[in-house]
Amino acid sequence: MNRDQTSLQNLSDIVVAQDVPWWPLAPGWYVLAVLLVGLLVFLGYRNWHKRKANRYRELALRELSGIRQQADPAALQKLPALLKRAALSAWPRGDVAALSGADWHSFLDRTAKMDRFSSGAGELLDQLAYGGGKGTPAGDAGFDSVMEAAEYWLRRHSADSADG
Repeated sequence: MNRDQTSLQNLSDIVVAQDVPWWPLAPGWYVLAVLLVGLLVFLGYRNWHKRKANRYRELALRELSGIRQQADPAALQKLPALLKRAALSAWPRGDVAALSGADWHSFLDRTAKMDRFSSGAGELLDQLAYGGGKGTPAGDAGFDSVMEAAEYWLRRHSADSADG
């Protein structure tokens, strides 16, 4: 039998190439994976370090909440010491320990970019520290202002702003 080479009946099906396998990956994907893992490790370490560095702030806010709930003169007397301990946790002892009076109020205001302690709350803070907490009933406007100033300072102070 004589076959015609150009006949359509003699055509074969088209051979489709196999799909490109996902594995093994190209070298660029390995480089990207290493960079991504490195970035995640770096961000995790930075987050852990930041949380560790600010742990004192969290503990001080919790203690401040306890002082606010108790609201008796004995509890209020703890407020100045709480602020001083928090400051000593964030700054070198030599920069903070000797501060008192107007210098302490100025330090608190400068580090949180506010003026609450210099404009009145600082006097009540000194009264709590040195006056035995007398004349500072809970619910008093002075009590509220010093508690708000202390909470604001604990939440917002920054060690970067102590120099200026």
